[in-house]
Parts: sequence; C-alpha cells; structure tokens
Amino acid sequence: MANYYATARSNYFAVKDEQAFRAWATLRGLTIITADHAMITADGISRFGIAPCDDDDSGSWPTVHFNDETGEDDDIDIAQQLAEHLADDEVAVLMEVGNEKLRYMIGTAEAVNNKGESVFVDLETIYESALTLGKNITRAEY
Repeated sequence: MANYYATARSNYFAVKDEQAFRAWATLRGLTIITADHAMITADGISRFGIAPCDDDDSGSWPTVHFNDETGEDDDIDIAQQLAEHLADDEVAVLMEVGNEKLRYMIGTAEAVNNKGESVFVDLETIYESALTLGKNITRAEY
C-alpha cells in the first residue's frame, strides 16, 4: 500500500482581524506564511499565506477536525472557514499537488473571497477537455 503525499500552500491575502486569523490557523493546524516581497506589500497592507503544518504527514489541506465533545472527526471546509477572515476584495487561492507513487497524481486549486464565493479546478478536467482531440484516452494512473 502506498501513501498519498501532497504539497499545499496559498497565495497571499489580507485579513480583517489578524489575531482572530492567527487563532483560527492554529486551531486548524496551519502554518502562516508572512509576505515580505515588495510586490506583495507595496500598498502597505499586511498579507499572509497559509500551508499545512510540517508535522502533517500527508501535506494536504485538513478536511477533518477532532471534536473533543463527541470524540469523532467533524468535516471542515478550510476555504469556507478562511473566507470568514478575508478582508473585502481579497481572494485566497488554495493549491495542492500530490501523488501516491505513480498510481495517481492530483492537482487542485480553489479560490475563495470574503463572501464565501468560490471556484475550483483540478487536473482531472483534462480528460473531458481531451475528448475534443480524440476518443482513445487512457488515464495517467496505475
């Protein structure tokens, strides 16, 4: 059995309340990336990125959180939770690429704004798009 390993991170975005954002990131086991690039901070607004903590074996965005009261995992949506922290007109982009050896590879990206509106793309869409080129398409897996 092979394990899935991913690399994930976001772009940089401004938040409404830095202290609340940092508390949320800690609760969700996320590392905060501080923007110090001139092109990101040129307008004088502090922006942050996020990534899964280094101690997460998979490297994926968290999708569950252990509920101490019920003793079970609760499903979570990191993008929708992050939306609550975004400043007006800011868009966060959460990217992830990963693989399980050569069995399969994935690549996803989700963009979300402070209103909770989001768009999602993944590498799997290539198969549908490739149908315009011909009908004999095998999958890049196993």
